Amino acid sequence: MSGAGAFLVPKHRLEALADGVFAIAMTILVLEVKVPELQDHRSAQELLAHLRHLVPTLLAYLFSFLFLGLFWVWHHRLASKLSQLDVPLLGLNLVFLALVSFFPFAAGVLGRYPTNPATLMVYLPTIGLILLTQWGTLELAVARGRVEATAPPAEVLAARKRNLRACGIFFLAAIPSALRVGLAPTVATLLLGIAFLIALKRAR
Repeated sequence: MSGAGAFLVPKHRLEALADGVFAIAMTILVLEVKVPELQDHRSAQELLAHLRHLVPTLLAYLFSFLFLGLFWVWHHRLASKLSQLDVPLLGLNLVFLALVSFFPFAAGVLGRYPTNPATLMVYLPTIGLILLTQWGTLELAVARGRVEATAPPAEVLAARKRNLRACGIFFLAAIPSALRVGLAPTVATLLLGIAFLIALKRAR
């Protein structure tokens, strides 16, 4: 697929960049968990009341840290199957890392406004787009012949199926949340979930 003089990036450069982005994003998450300011520094009741108000923020932090950890493992496994990155693959991976960098903001919005339906329009689409870029990276690598020559075809197929399954399950699981936002997001989420599960059945 590559011609003479094509711009190619060694995959270890991508892995180094991704590790740095993930490390920073996972660290920034905790900055939303603020130490409460007490009027009476000796009041256990006041401190406990403030900590109860922090529960949504703490939950958003824990869930988001878990998600980013899973995305990092997924990306690491994906990178191990790539040989080199050309311009389209590099561009898609930069979009992926931009979404990872944005994730702490989405987590912060969820933690501050957990009962606001509009929060879901920030948090869930961010997760969905991260999943889509991960799925698209492997599909594009296969289409452009950028898969590592030593990677067994059965292993690559298994990875493609995992990606399709993860996307399908996520979009179907997001339907109850999409219902709180509106009809159009619900229909789009349903159609995406079905499309990925159909693609999973047809994967060869």
